[in-house]
Amino acid sequence: MILAEPPPTRGDIHFRVAGTPVRIHPFFWITTAILGLGGGGPTPPVEVLGWIVAVLVSILIHEIGHAIAQRHYGGHPRITLYGMGGLASCEDCDRSSRAQILISLAGPAAGFAFAILILSAIRVVGHRAGVSATDVSQLKAEGLIPLPILGITFYWERFASFAVNFMIWQFLWINVLWGAVNLLPIYPLDGGQVSREVCLLGQPQRGMILSLQISMFAAAAMAFVGLSWGSLFVSIFFGYLAYTSYRTLKAYQANLW
Repeated sequence: MILAEPPPTRGDIHFRVAGTPVRIHPFFWITTAILGLGGGGPTPPVEVLGWIVAVLVSILIHEIGHAIAQRHYGGHPRITLYGMGGLASCEDCDRSSRAQILISLAGPAAGFAFAILILSAIRVVGHRAGVSATDVSQLKAEGLIPLPILGITFYWERFASFAVNFMIWQFLWINVLWGAVNLLPIYPLDGGQVSREVCLLGQPQRGMILSLQISMFAAAAMAFVGLSWGSLFVSIFFGYLAYTSYRTLKAYQANLW
């Protein structure tokens, strides 16, 4: 998720995935590495590298989900990875509300599908894996690794390799949590795009104002949630989104008047 497509730089990396051009801006590597360092003391370089790989693959999958839907609706998308997220840009795809809603939902859906694929692959190789409501301590007692995410506990049977367990943890955590966060009705998250299209149905001007109001209050609420979690990053991130929604709302109302 980024606010706008950044200008090209000499440090960009270019390649294609399934015919879709992909550009990685240098800030992607810098921001992802900083987030991977954590705040609880020194982080081993191998874990930072594993985190960067997990973020790169996960965000690519998310944006490819958008791109596949955009191509389905007649577009020629391009993907840019920058800062803390990515952007699937497309100027020539179907602009109808139905198409835009499905395009927005395709990104989180791709991440959720990838998480299911990971759990399925673990089971294929003969290890237990799945989702459970069982107490975390009970799962640990059974030799399983529990990963609680938003009230849902994912688990898998421990592998001998630390690297394998580490990457499974990161892939599940990023794809499930990132997908869920993206469904919040906050600009410019995917849920914010869906909220806008739904609000625009039948009342374009009032709908745009309503979607920005929803975005502003939802982002402010998440900023307070971040404070309750003791996460300064979450508070600042959603506080900034609340501010940008407020500024956009005021600018839109000024243009109407």
